[in-house]
Amino acid sequence: MMARRVSIKDVAQRAGVSWKTVSNVVNERPVVRADTRAKVLAAIEELGYVPNLVGRELRGGLIRTIALVVPELQNPYFARLAERMQAAARERGYTVSVEVSLHSAETERAHVRGRTARPVDAVVISPSGLDPEDLLDRVSGPPVVLLGETLPGAAGVVHVAIDNVASAADVVRHLVAGGHRRLLFLGAEDAVRSTGTDRLAGFRAATRFAGLPQDPSLVRGVGEWTREAGRDAALAALEDGVEFDAVVAGNDLLAVGVLAALHARGLEVPGDVAVVGWDDTAEVAWTRPALTSIAPDLDALIAAALDAAIGGAEQGDAEKSGAGQSGAAAGRVAEAVIAHRLVERESTRAVPTSSPPAAPGA
Repeated sequence: MMARRVSIKDVAQRAGVSWKTVSNVVNERPVVRADTRAKVLAAIEELGYVPNLVGRELRGGLIRTIALVVPELQNPYFARLAERMQAAARERGYTVSVEVSLHSAETERAHVRGRTARPVDAVVISPSGLDPEDLLDRVSGPPVVLLGETLPGAAGVVHVAIDNVASAADVVRHLVAGGHRRLLFLGAEDAVRSTGTDRLAGFRAATRFAGLPQDPSLVRGVGEWTREAGRDAALAALEDGVEFDAVVAGNDLLAVGVLAALHARGLEVPGDVAVVGWDDTAEVAWTRPALTSIAPDLDALIAAALDAAIGGAEQGDAEKSGAGQSGAAAGRVAEAVIAHRLVERESTRAVPTSSPPAAPGA
């Protein structure tokens, strides 16, 4: 069962003082004796208390705000997610505070543990630096919903995402049906489990089932999932003489970079090489050629995330009043799998299968 948020009254009880004294210490008022201040500060540290809106804590109840924590907003997917979640939450009487972690594990850890300056009722986060232990050892904190990336073994959280293994298999089937035989995967990762590793697992299973080459040179890792990284990885594969007739990029940004690399080398898409991405961001309909991409049901993803976040917040509020019991089982991550579809555009099409394709870098 998830621990409830530590309150100012808890700190007062631990320190053996009144809540007003705790408030004076938190607000740095010079009316508290040094020894009393030391006791209060020790209790705050021991309990992991984060000063919040004192009036709200004393009254109890929700503040009707959810934090959406994303690694960056340069990725159009996260920008669109933030905008549409704001609108969906507003319809439910909640506001969304958009927080950008800039891939900082420390920032993400502060949000999931509730140790931020502004109080929220729940946290919806797309993590890039967290470990499962960051969720296991929380003394207190808001309900947490994971988007996209999962953290195996984390307790009392909900994970909302598309089926990345199945979507990768859909990409492979689409390319095989178009006559492609040597598929280059960009976006392999070494993490225990991540979006990249799940998509690679689906890619490998589907290519094995189709009898395609299992050439290690056809799987490439990238440091970041950006346009620049996609361009550089594709150029490196060409320079290494890797033969491929299609590129499966881990997200749309990588795929857009691949298009730039192929254009720079004078290769036609899809005539010489087909390209597929993930996320179906707005820009892929405007690339030349327009990019085939896996589209998550974003409205369903947002609805599931808000259901979990608001449900957890309201349940926690009821527990404070003795009106409910937590439904989160320790050590378990609840999964919400969201539908997806492959949106076919000009970057993929059928190619002749009578003879193997020539190496793009030749």
